[in-house]
Amino acid sequence: MSKEKIIAMASRVWLIGAITRAGFKTLSQAFYEFLYVIAWSILPFLLGGLVLYVTSEADTKSFFSLAKSTLMRGELLVFTISMLAPTLYFALHDPEKADAFPHRLSLSTISMLIIVACAALFALIKAGSIRDGEFVFSLSVTLTIAALFFRYLAMVYHRIRQPDLSEKYLRHGQEDFVDAMKRHVETQK
Repeated sequence: MSKEKIIAMASRVWLIGAITRAGFKTLSQAFYEFLYVIAWSILPFLLGGLVLYVTSEADTKSFFSLAKSTLMRGELLVFTISMLAPTLYFALHDPEKADAFPHRLSLSTISMLIIVACAALFALIKAGSIRDGEFVFSLSVTLTIAALFFRYLAMVYHRIRQPDLSEKYLRHGQEDFVDAMKRHVETQK
């Protein structure tokens, strides 16, 4: 099977097929931006774990378990919602001269379902109604991983739908204007 046929088949895959339109540069730029967002987004959890570790008087303390305790009260659910909010914006807002967002309906629907699930679980945690905290934590980790994947996908899709902003593209309007002015001046002579 040829490379073109494989790419053509992959481009029809539900939800992720449009990623075949992205080149390495687009994928790597989106990944860099994604890592930057994640690094700043998880900083409160890391600092919370560090503060708990430094201030804990327990003889057997673990940074990982203390950092995890900062996530067990529903904060990871709020984090997940905050990761998906920009995804919805990317999917539902078309900038001027941009192509339509790939897989808009699928990505926005799944994102909304995850947001609703996270909000409901967070409300139940705050109400003290959760009986199996470990299950909810495991579910919140799963939802967070899904949200991070969708956020990266949205960043890639947002980049591939943007118009090419090369110098030629940007100067196109100027050249048309100059040509029209030249024709106008020549007809006035």
